[in-house]
Amino acid sequence: MNSPGPEPDDDGAIERRAWESAARACYREIGVPFPERVVWVSSPLVGAFAAPIAACLSTGHRNNRVLESVYRAVDDTAGESVGHAVRTAVRVAAEGAASDPVHGAAATALHAEIAARMGAALASAVRDVPAREESRNVPAGVLNLVADASNAAVRAAVDAAVGGSRQDTIRGEVRRLWRAHLAFQRSGTWLPLVDRFRQDAVPGHDSGQDPARSAPAGWWWWPFLDFVMLCPRPAELHLEQVGEGARAVHRPHRADGPTAGWSDGFGVYFWHGTHVPRAVIDDTLTTDEILRETNAEIRRCAIERRGWDRFIIEAGLEQIGPAVPDPGNPGQTLTLHDVPEDIYATHVRVLLCTNGTVERDGTRRRFGLTVPADCSDPIQAAAWTYGLTPAQYAGAQRRS
Repeated sequence: MNSPGPEPDDDGAIERRAWESAARACYREIGVPFPERVVWVSSPLVGAFAAPIAACLSTGHRNNRVLESVYRAVDDTAGESVGHAVRTAVRVAAEGAASDPVHGAAATALHAEIAARMGAALASAVRDVPAREESRNVPAGVLNLVADASNAAVRAAVDAAVGGSRQDTIRGEVRRLWRAHLAFQRSGTWLPLVDRFRQDAVPGHDSGQDPARSAPAGWWWWPFLDFVMLCPRPAELHLEQVGEGARAVHRPHRADGPTAGWSDGFGVYFWHGTHVPRAVIDDTLTTDEILRETNAEIRRCAIERRGWDRFIIEAGLEQIGPAVPDPGNPGQTLTLHDVPEDIYATHVRVLLCTNGTVERDGTRRRFGLTVPADCSDPIQAAAWTYGLTPAQYAGAQRRS
């Protein structure tokens, strides 16, 4: 039985078949019958709530008052649209489950058993499925960053909804199952297993696709004896390229929205490869909130997102010496500002300068460069960024 929902497009249908085939291979490797109930959820957040709630109901814990209390907590924490999706997924997953606690064994999560045998499942799939040209996958490091960020966001939402001192059965089971079993399946062989089945479904699989779309960028699934929940890859995944040619690498980044986002609105946010709260990308933090942020990387990203020129004014950073003409960029000026010692791990100053090239809209971008705190004037600071002496930089030609 598959969960209801809109019919996926051809690519989505192929993706779903590949995921289900991979899941079947894993069940087969541990000798457990594949469950009749296959439930697709719209995001990792929905699955993180729905899987343990459905498992709890399968053990016979059906106190409707407590269940509704949990659902309300999900609504309050994640929003009513996510809450509705959780209710639907739970209904499909727990449909027909016995209400007798003796049936509790059916709620057993199978992650540990499957993870231990995942390599064998992949080896079996490689034997059974004709080999095809490998696709250009999203780099494993990017996938790990996205998964870690999603895991952190979901864990915070679960703790907010069912954490605290209340110890009723359903809340306790959701916490126990999540912490013990239901963190996302992170085996490094899961994606190759899915991709193996996907390649077989797509003759002549194109190896030249955009790497952000050619791989199942995500590996969220929750296997149980009675049901299995599967979550599709993000509807969008944004990467930026750093470097050129053979040295080029990709990292997650988006300046105006979620870097990885699912169809129900759940997403995670990155600034040039660093996972950050949504407020950093939305630029809604106050200057005081940025200054009080205890994580140095998030603090740095928030300042960069806002722009050093604006942050310097809003934070009232002390200017070191007067503004001076930029010898390397005629017509533009340099200013040097002191940065409070607790902003970065080491004491630095920031050199505010102007880009040497004109942006597409005809403006020149002002940006900040951190320099050692012993730089005492803007020329010395600018020279340090190029590895020059102040005298050498003073005679420099216009930057390009």
